[in-house]
Amino acid sequence: MNHYPQPEAVFRYFSELAAIPHGSGNTAGIRAWLLSCAGKLGLDAESDSAGNVIMRKAASPGYESHPRVILQGHMDMVCAKLPDCTKNMETEGLDLVWGDEFLSADGTTLGGDDGIALAYALAVLESDEIPHPPLTAIFTVDEETGMDGANGLSPAALNGRYLINLDSEEEGIITVGCAGGIRVHLRYPICTEPAEGTAIRLTVSGLTGGHSGAEIHKPLLNANLVMLRLLRNTRVMFRLSGFDGGLRDNVIPTECEADVICAPGDAEKLCAEWNAETERIRSEHPQETGFTLKTETVQHFGQALSSKATAELLRQLAMLPNGVQAMDPRLNMPQTSLNLAIFRLHEDSFSVDALLRSSVNEERLALAERLCKFAENAGGSADTSGSYPAWEYLPDTVLEHRASAAFQALTGKAPVIQTIHAGLECGILAAKAPQLECISIGPDLLDIHTPRERLSLASAKLTWDWLLAILKAL
Repeated sequence: MNHYPQPEAVFRYFSELAAIPHGSGNTAGIRAWLLSCAGKLGLDAESDSAGNVIMRKAASPGYESHPRVILQGHMDMVCAKLPDCTKNMETEGLDLVWGDEFLSADGTTLGGDDGIALAYALAVLESDEIPHPPLTAIFTVDEETGMDGANGLSPAALNGRYLINLDSEEEGIITVGCAGGIRVHLRYPICTEPAEGTAIRLTVSGLTGGHSGAEIHKPLLNANLVMLRLLRNTRVMFRLSGFDGGLRDNVIPTECEADVICAPGDAEKLCAEWNAETERIRSEHPQETGFTLKTETVQHFGQALSSKATAELLRQLAMLPNGVQAMDPRLNMPQTSLNLAIFRLHEDSFSVDALLRSSVNEERLALAERLCKFAENAGGSADTSGSYPAWEYLPDTVLEHRASAAFQALTGKAPVIQTIHAGLECGILAAKAPQLECISIGPDLLDIHTPRERLSLASAKLTWDWLLAILKAL
C-alpha cells in the first residue's frame, strides 16, 4: 500500500511488521526487524538474553530534566486462522485488508494485539517533532504464551518513572490493574488396547470463541466441554480413540475433534443421539449461530480405551470446573476464573491445559491447587507454570491524572479508569521496579485472538493523539 491512513508513520510500521511472521515462539524475524529500525533511526538499542528489544531516545528540547517514560508492548501475536485458510503463519506474513473503518487480515488474526504498540512506539521514536521526556521502548517476547519476556527482563531496563503499556483494546479506557495468572497442566493415565468396529470422527466447530480473560464471563461455549457433553449424553457404548481440542490457553476453544469406536450396528444410533443433543445445545445457546457438529466414518488403525475406561475418563473430565469462579462485588466483574483450553489424548495419557486468572493472588493459587487435586486423586499428575502476579491498583498517581486530563482535553469526555480480568505485563514489571507508575491504554481492537480481529482506524488515530498528549504532559 502506497498511501496509509493517518497517522501515516504508525500504519507504515504496522504494514511492515505484518509482513513478518511473528507468532509466539517465532519472534526472531520481528526482533531483527526492530533492531534494524533502531539502527536506521540512530537509536541506542539492544536485545537481552530473553529476546526482548530495548531502545532508548534522548529527551526533546526542554524535557531533558523530566523523568524517563517507558513505552511498552509485546512483539508476539496469537496465530489463528479460518478452517479454509491455507496460509502458513509460521513462514508467511499477513495479508492486510484496509477497509473504510477497520483494518483486518484476510482469513487470519491481525496481530493488532500487540503490533499496534510496536507501531506507535516506533512512530514516536522516529519523529523529531513530538515533545517528550527521555524515552525507553521495551518490546517483550512471548507475552501470549507465558509472559516470558517480561519475566526475563532485567530491572535495570526499567529505570524510568512512568510506564505506558500499549496492550489494551478499548479506546478511552485507562487500565490501572489486572488479574494475575497461572497455567495448570493435568495428566490422566490411560491404557489402550487393540480395537475393532466402526470408527466415527466427531468435529465440533464454528463456535464464537474469544479471549479467555476479558470474555470469560460471556455466554460463550467451550468446544472441549461441548464435546464432553456429546460423548457423555448417549446410551450407546463406545470406545474413545482420539481427542484433540483447543490451540491456546488464552483463547476459549472454538473447535474440537474426537474419534470413537463402536459396534458396527451402533453407528447410526450414536450419530442420531449426537445430532439430537446438538439441537438441544443450539436451542440453549442461540447466540452460537455458527455451531456445527460433523460426524463421519473414518479408517482406524490404532488403539482405543475400553468402554469402561472411556466412561471413567469422561466422568473425571466432567468434574473439572470452568469459567467464572468468583465475582468481584465491588466492580461487578470476574475476580477468579479458569479456561479449560486444551484437551489431548496421547498414547499413554490424557492431558488438560488450563489458564487460571484472579485479581486475588491467594484465590489464584488455591484454585490451581484444587485443579491439580482432580488429576492427582484420579491417579494422574499435575504441575503449574507461567505464574504471574496481579497488578494492584495504586490510586491517584501522577501518570493516571495526566493521562486522564489529556483525554478530557482531547475529547471533552472523561476516560474510564478500570482494572481488567486479563493478564498484562504491568504486574510483572511493576514488581521488578516498584518506583514505576503504570497505566495501559490502546485503540479499539475487536475480536482479538480470532480471525475476526480488526482495528478501528479512527480509534487508532485518536489513541495516537492521546499518547502524544500524555508524553507532552509528562
